[in-house]
Amino acid sequence: MAFRIERHKKGETRGALARWLRALLFEDWTLKALALFITLGLWFAVTTQRAPATRLLRGVPLEFVLPENVEIGNEPPKTIEVTLQGSRGKLDEMSSANLVALADVTGLKPGDRVARLYDLIRLDLPDDVRVTEVTPRSVTLHLETVVERDVPAEARFEGGLPEGFRLTSVAVTPERVRLRGPESHVNAFERVFTETISLADLRESRTFPQVAVDIPDHKVTPLDATVGVRVEVYEEQSERRFANVQVRTPSGAPAAPPAATVVLRGPRSIVEALKPEDVRLVVEPTEDGPAAPRLSLPPSAQGRVELVSTTPSHFGFDR
Repeated sequence: MAFRIERHKKGETRGALARWLRALLFEDWTLKALALFITLGLWFAVTTQRAPATRLLRGVPLEFVLPENVEIGNEPPKTIEVTLQGSRGKLDEMSSANLVALADVTGLKPGDRVARLYDLIRLDLPDDVRVTEVTPRSVTLHLETVVERDVPAEARFEGGLPEGFRLTSVAVTPERVRLRGPESHVNAFERVFTETISLADLRESRTFPQVAVDIPDHKVTPLDATVGVRVEVYEEQSERRFANVQVRTPSGAPAAPPAATVVLRGPRSIVEALKPEDVRLVVEPTEDGPAAPRLSLPPSAQGRVELVSTTPSHFGFDR
């Protein structure tokens, strides 16, 4: 009897297990299949991101850490190619735009030197990413001592002065500009020039206080970045005859005779702009007796136009 009860219990247990397996495998099988698919996808994504991979980055900026008072005299490449190895997830986050390759050449002396980039460059990389290849693996550097030197500065002009004007003198302050850079580059300059100054509308002398020094060699730096330029301009002189010019005393009373003919000389543009009514003669008595005429002009011409002759040359006063 006890044996039958034991067999019955075992049969119930096996039946329950079979029902549980049947429910696990065949009931709601679509949901179970979806869950299995999602699980496999996550597992694949995680293992793929962690799997070792390589990536080639082109156009990584290259900069050099140089010894003190030493510059590069030639033109080494500005970018390089690097091959990185690491997890796929980390590599996918990296690009040439957020990397800079620093090549430490502080141990090299001036002269033509070969820098082995693979051994010298440093990149700011995550712990699980490393460099496996660099192209080019080495570059030739012409290392030169940095020097300073003073050279003459000259103003550079473009265009021509308006008609009737001419350039009489040009002064640059300071006369010499100090340059700094690799020795061969600095020594190549016998003089430096300013940026161009236009003469097209220049009708009078003028000072340009800050004119940039133009250095075409990017390896040379002017320690005096700007200079002052003084341009002296002379206008051609012109003479002009005016008739029936009023002659008056300082009080405004007419002199004798009350009108005269005068010849004036001065800058052409000013003399030609004068109108007859702009010109007057003022006469004053002198200790010697005859009155000496004085020219009266508008403020724009006063002091810039001179009296050449008057007809008559002497004047009196009506009593």
